[in-house]
Amino acid sequence: MKRFIKKGMPLVLAALLLTGCGDELAVLTESEEFIVVNYSAGTLAKHNSYQQEGLTMVYPREEEDVFSEDEEEQKPEETKEPEAETEGESGGEAQDGQTEEEETSTAVSFTEALAVPGVEFSYKDYSVSSSYQQGEYFSLDAAEGNTFVILNVNMTNTGTEAAACDLLSQQPIFTLSINEEAGVKNEITMLENDLSTYTGTLEAGQTVAGILLFEVPAASAESISAFGLSVQMNDTTNEINMK
Repeated sequence: MKRFIKKGMPLVLAALLLTGCGDELAVLTESEEFIVVNYSAGTLAKHNSYQQEGLTMVYPREEEDVFSEDEEEQKPEETKEPEAETEGESGGEAQDGQTEEEETSTAVSFTEALAVPGVEFSYKDYSVSSSYQQGEYFSLDAAEGNTFVILNVNMTNTGTEAAACDLLSQQPIFTLSINEEAGVKNEITMLENDLSTYTGTLEAGQTVAGILLFEVPAASAESISAFGLSVQMNDTTNEINMK
């Protein structure tokens, strides 16, 4: 009897446990369900041999690759800008060179600048003096601290007939610069051989010596390495090639 009771007790207890108490299941809120789901997912992920670190973040690699390609495509455009500037600079230098050539090419000869038919003008040489004297009655002294630079210019009739030369009516104004300094205008005199006021007739083949008188600072005339001469006549200014 005791053995029967001992064997029956476990069966009765098992029956009671399996039948339950009859209460309804507890209802979870959304937040509680979210916690349970996340916990369950994390627990399952730990035992997943193909996912060693549990939940894994998915990174937008494709977007990064596209961004990198965009940057690489933009780089050549950035490198083109300095090249364009370089071309612009080289173009500017070329234009400067052309401008200098144009300025040099505007220099004309004495003959072309004065344009007297049948008469050729040529620069001979120069001299420096604190005074200029012609004959017994005419003498001109430079102001204190100044001196005269005298350009000697030949006028030659290259034709076979007499040629009239009337520069007085043309009123040419000459400007001389020494060693690329500021220019000085010529002194206008009534000397017979003053080129700026010369008037006369040259026979065929005749050569007459003329002068141009410039009063300059004495310091400028101490060491002359270069001359620059221009003439303004009939509202036109020309650089004169003195070679």
